[in-house]
Amino acid sequence: MNLKNTLNYSYFDLDIINKFETLEEFPNTKPILLSNSNGLILYANNTGRIKHNFKAGHNLFDLFSEPDLQTLFGNLIQNKISSFCTDLILKDDNDYYEGYLLNLERVILNDEEIFIVFIDSQDNRTRLTSRVNNYNQALEAVNVGVMLADKNGCIHYLSTSFEQFLRIKIEDVYSKKISKAFQKHLSNQELESLQIAIELKKNWVKVTSDIASEGEIIYKEIRLSAVKDNIDKSYSYIITANDITEHIEQARLLKRSEQRQKSIINNISDPILIIRKEKNNLIFENANESFYKNILARKNEIKSEFNLQEIVSPEFFKIINNEISNLISKERVHAQFHYTAISNKRYLGKITFTDDSYDLTRLFIINLTDITEQLEIERKLRDAYNKEINLNKLKSTFLANMSHEIRTPLNAIVGYSDLLEDDVKAKNYESSSQMTGYLKEGVSRLLKLVDNIVEVSLLDSGNEEIVLAPMEINKIIKSNKDVWQELAKSKKLQLVYNLSPEEITIVACEEKLDRAVKEIMDNAIKYSLEKGRIIISTSVNKDKGCIEIIDDGIGIENSSMEKIFHLFEQVEESGYTRSYEGAGLGLSLANKLISYMNGELKIASTINKGTTVKVLLPQN
Repeated sequence: MNLKNTLNYSYFDLDIINKFETLEEFPNTKPILLSNSNGLILYANNTGRIKHNFKAGHNLFDLFSEPDLQTLFGNLIQNKISSFCTDLILKDDNDYYEGYLLNLERVILNDEEIFIVFIDSQDNRTRLTSRVNNYNQALEAVNVGVMLADKNGCIHYLSTSFEQFLRIKIEDVYSKKISKAFQKHLSNQELESLQIAIELKKNWVKVTSDIASEGEIIYKEIRLSAVKDNIDKSYSYIITANDITEHIEQARLLKRSEQRQKSIINNISDPILIIRKEKNNLIFENANESFYKNILARKNEIKSEFNLQEIVSPEFFKIINNEISNLISKERVHAQFHYTAISNKRYLGKITFTDDSYDLTRLFIINLTDITEQLEIERKLRDAYNKEINLNKLKSTFLANMSHEIRTPLNAIVGYSDLLEDDVKAKNYESSSQMTGYLKEGVSRLLKLVDNIVEVSLLDSGNEEIVLAPMEINKIIKSNKDVWQELAKSKKLQLVYNLSPEEITIVACEEKLDRAVKEIMDNAIKYSLEKGRIIISTSVNKDKGCIEIIDDGIGIENSSMEKIFHLFEQVEESGYTRSYEGAGLGLSLANKLISYMNGELKIASTINKGTTVKVLLPQN
C-alpha cells in the first residue's frame, strides 16, 4: 500500500499511521486528522481526540462549521487544489463558536484521495482577534458605519457608528435579519426592496435623512453589497452607512452657483456656448437659451458631459474643432469664424478660453454675434455695384432674347385692361372680376420671367457667388412641401414623397439648390395632366446624393430633348408646348445652378407617359 503525495510524489507505508497512536505528543501539538474525500476520519492524533473529540470512523461533515467542510472539500476536488488555508469557525458542545486556522493538504493513497487536516486554534484566535480589532479601529476612524451579515442575511457584526445611526446595540439585532435593524428608518416599500435585493444577491442603495441631536438634518447613504466567496460560492453581505450631509450641502451650493451663472449668460442676447477639451474630444459644458433657440433650434436643455459632436451639426462641429486646434497649436488668445445657422442667420463667432484652477481644465467660450442684417446690407450694396457694372450686358441680353416673351404678357395686360374698362362702363362686374384675374396672371408671369432673366444673367456674367457647404438633402424637400401642395391643388395632383430614412449629407448651396428644385417641380406640376401623380424621392446614387422627381404628364419626344436646356426655348407641340406659359428658362436655370454646384441634371422622358428628372450632387 503506497501513499503518493500530489506535490512531491514521495511514498510512505500506511502501516506507519497505525503506530502514530502509540506515540507521545507535546501538550501544544496541533490537532491533526486524516480524512477521505467523503469526510470519513481515518486517523486523529491525541490532541484532536481530546480537544475536538475527533475519532476514526466519525464524519467531519457532521460538524457545524463555517465554511461548510463538505462544500469546501467538493470545491477543492473540483478545482484540483492540493493545498488550502482558511479561517474556520466550529460550534462546540455548549453551542459556543470558536475561530481556528484550517490547513488542508490533498494526497493520493492507493488511488484514493486523502485529506490531511491541521487545526490551529491559538495562533488563529490571536490573528483573528488582531484583525477584528484593526478593522474596528479603521472603521471607527473613518466614521463609516459597517454591518456584516451572513449568507442567510443575519447580522453578526455592527460597528459603533452604525449603532449610533440606528440607535440600537449589536445585541438587539445579532443573528436577526438585516431588515429588522432598519424598521424605524425605512418605509415598508423600501424594506421590501431591500429584502428583494438580499434574496436576489444584488447591490442596493438608499439615501435617508434624520435629525441630529443639535437639530440639524443629516443625510446617510445606506449601501448593501453582496460579496461572493470564491471557494464555497456562497454570498455574504456588507452594509455601510456613510454620512453624505456635507456632499449634499456642497451639491446645493454648486447648484445655486450654476443657477446664478446660467441666469447671467441667459440674459445675454448673443448665443453663448461653453465647452472643454478632454484628450481629442470636445465636451459640452453649458450654453445659454439663445444658443438652444438659434443654433440648436430646440428648447430642451442638454446635460453636461455630452460629446459636442453628438449635439451640434457636423458643419458647426467641424468649424469649432478646427478653430480650437489652431488656437492651441498657434498659441493664440482668440479665434474668429463665420457660421450659418439652420434658420439661415449668419453669425460671427469668437472663441476665447479661461483656465479652471479647481479641476485644472481649460474652458473654451464661444460667443456668436448675429451679422445677418449687416451682411445683407453689404450683399445688397455689392449686388447693386455688380449690377451697375454688368448693366450693359444684361440690357443687351434682355433686348436680344426677350422681346417676344415680354410683349406677349404685356399685350395680354393691355387687351384685358381694355376689356375691363368696357365691363366697368357697362357695369358687367362678373366679367370684370374675371378680367382682373387674367391681369394678375399676366403680371405674375411677367414677374417670374424677369426673376429668371436676372438669375440667368448673373450666372452667365460670372458675378454670382455660390458658397458650397454641407447640408442634409431631405431638408430642401421638406421645406417646400406646403408650397408644392398648394400649387398641385388646382390640378388635383397627388404628391408622393419617398424620402431616404437615413441622413444624406451633400455639398451644395442651399439657396441655389432650393431654387433649382423649385423650377423642376414647377415644370412637373405645369405639364402634368389633371388628377395625375408626382413622386419626389431622395437616395444615394453611386456615391452621390440624388433628388428624383417623376411625373406622369405629357412627356417629351427624344428629338426635342436637346432643346430643354437652351435658354428661352420650349419644345414644340409634341412635348412641353407653347400652349403652356413660360419662357423656357426653368430647366435651363436649374441646370446652370446645379452645374455651378458641381452637380449633374439628368432627364429621361417618354411621350404621353411622363418625365423623370434626377439631380445628382456630391456627398460630403
